[in-house]
Amino acid sequence: MPLNNEAKSEMKAAFKSFDKDGSGTLTATDLAKAMNSVAGGLTEAQCTELINLADADGDKKMNVDEFMKIVEEGLALYEQQNPGADLISEEFKNFDVNGDGSIDKDELRQAMIDMGEEVNDDELEAMFNAADADGDKMISVEEFRKMCGH
Repeated sequence: MPLNNEAKSEMKAAFKSFDKDGSGTLTATDLAKAMNSVAGGLTEAQCTELINLADADGDKKMNVDEFMKIVEEGLALYEQQNPGADLISEEFKNFDVNGDGSIDKDELRQAMIDMGEEVNDDELEAMFNAADADGDKMISVEEFRKMCGH
């Protein structure tokens, strides 16, 4: 599944946030920590396998281009194995901790922490307000979908 430009930007931003040392690459350990919060958890061994699949330059690490390729291939495989599945709705459920059908600021903050993102109150407020299109102080699944570029 080719990603649209907004989704590509989001994936590049995600990669940058996972790249804690700013090296421009992810090790299996980096990837495992990142995937623990956003993909239901992957072991370091599974991440090593992913890196080996995507590692075009042979450095045993994943750069942003290799990351983008594996994300697109992973989404295509998911859609092939789960016809009609709504990946965005499934990910929304991971953010909606209390299961009430919306994401509040506390749930967004926790999701950012779980992804290893350190955001201050101003950054969280800006992120939340950008997603909360109708201003009801909750992010609906439709708003989440738009935020994800779909």
